[in-house]
Amino acid sequence: MGWPDLLVLVRHGESEGNVRSLDERAAYHMPTHGYPLTERGKKQAEITGNYLRERYGKFDAYYTSYYTRAKDTMRLMYPDAKIYEDPRLAEGQRGIWHTMTKEQVEQQFPGEIERKEREGLYHYRPWGGENWPDIELRIHSFLGTLARDYEGKKVLIVVHGHWLILFQRLIHHFSIDDAMLRYKHHLIKNTGVVIYEGKNIGGKSRLQLLQENIVPWEGQLDVIATKPA
Repeated sequence: MGWPDLLVLVRHGESEGNVRSLDERAAYHMPTHGYPLTERGKKQAEITGNYLRERYGKFDAYYTSYYTRAKDTMRLMYPDAKIYEDPRLAEGQRGIWHTMTKEQVEQQFPGEIERKEREGLYHYRPWGGENWPDIELRIHSFLGTLARDYEGKKVLIVVHGHWLILFQRLIHHFSIDDAMLRYKHHLIKNTGVVIYEGKNIGGKSRLQLLQENIVPWEGQLDVIATKPA
């Protein structure tokens, strides 16, 4: 088994969730996996699709999570592609924090505030949700699929920001502290592109980072509103 010759990961375009605060998302009438792209997000996807098609043409496989914002990003980038939805690519599940404001959690589950602070970002698993190691188990499984089924191929994946940080933590062996710093300060931008190349290094197949956080739309969308209608 070996890695794809080319692995391109793209964070989804700006969605309704990206332009709302945590409390606004909790009060939103829609589940997080249903958030649609904003008009700005659609333009981001279109521009990024042009960038990818010009440089890499078609891919052998196109993967997304089942989230609406991920699927719609891929459809705008590669309208004719056969898309594989994989639940292992889903963003981290925040459980009660998806559906309750901080004030509601404080009123109904006061112990959760203390437990979250005590356990920390990496270990804390909210009611109905996942912690970071849970997400990493999904990523480990997906990496096995890539190595087993796509050696020597070109693969495009639309992913989520948190998922991508943990993917890179596993590939590059980042420490937990480094991953948390990236989560807080260096999140890949919407439709930011990360490119890996499969290489034989020391007799072993490795994924080598070529470029990170390429943002094809940057500087082109200043006139597009960032707030939902």
